[in-house]
Amino acid sequence: MDVDGADTAEPERSGGVPADQLAGLLARADDGAAAAGELEILGSALMHHCWLQSCRHAKGPLRRMNRRTFRHSFLLPDGSVRVLWELEHDTAPDAAVHRSVFTGQEQLSLAEWEVDTAFGGSAGPQEVPCDGPGTAGQDYGAEDLDALLAPGGRETAFRRAYTEGDSAEHARRLLRRAANAGAPGGDVGIRLRAAVAHAISIVTRRTAVVDGRHVSWSLYEHAFLLLDGSELSLWEIDHTRTPSGDPVCEVYTSQDAALDTAIRRIEAS
Repeated sequence: MDVDGADTAEPERSGGVPADQLAGLLARADDGAAAAGELEILGSALMHHCWLQSCRHAKGPLRRMNRRTFRHSFLLPDGSVRVLWELEHDTAPDAAVHRSVFTGQEQLSLAEWEVDTAFGGSAGPQEVPCDGPGTAGQDYGAEDLDALLAPGGRETAFRRAYTEGDSAEHARRLLRRAANAGAPGGDVGIRLRAAVAHAISIVTRRTAVVDGRHVSWSLYEHAFLLLDGSELSLWEIDHTRTPSGDPVCEVYTSQDAALDTAIRRIEAS
């Protein structure tokens, strides 16, 4: 965030003991103390899963603002799943990060609408049936149970801390600078126009001696969160295997293709 002194620390929302995840959620929420009694049963949860359900951002005109909604699922010993939502935003006049916890979809939708009015253009809150999935008294949706029971789900839940800024433009620049003939475009480029958040992580980097000179390459993953909630990753190889030794960028749609290029072609003597 652009405001001095803003809370920029990203809470750890995956891994660890479910009871600790619940405690952290309640500790950072402005209304966590009030909700603690109602949610005491979740202290016995066997598994926890969290993902980014939606986000919104604006660059101005006065300052940058952000809103993120996280969905937390807890698997209880009796096999039921309880869902909580965490609403995080910095749209208040003090520009500080505020967080709230919700047990029902209807209350969440109303709170999101109130927060989103700061971005402008909202016509009003959406109506959500009181007995809809995830509301108080409803245990779970099928997708929550699938996510909790998926192999490695507990360890890999919400591994990325997305940055909600210029994601579609970042994707456009990445594809534009790709020097390889088979770089993604077309449908991939069109899908990435709907990118609302992204994260960049380095996977590996290596140096090799090729034809008597040092050649280096690095592999990056560019993960994009799309407007429909799906994710799409592009894999970037930056290397110096060029006649001049100047760095060049190549982009691929799979990690295997990127690594194949790095190892078979860039490092090949």
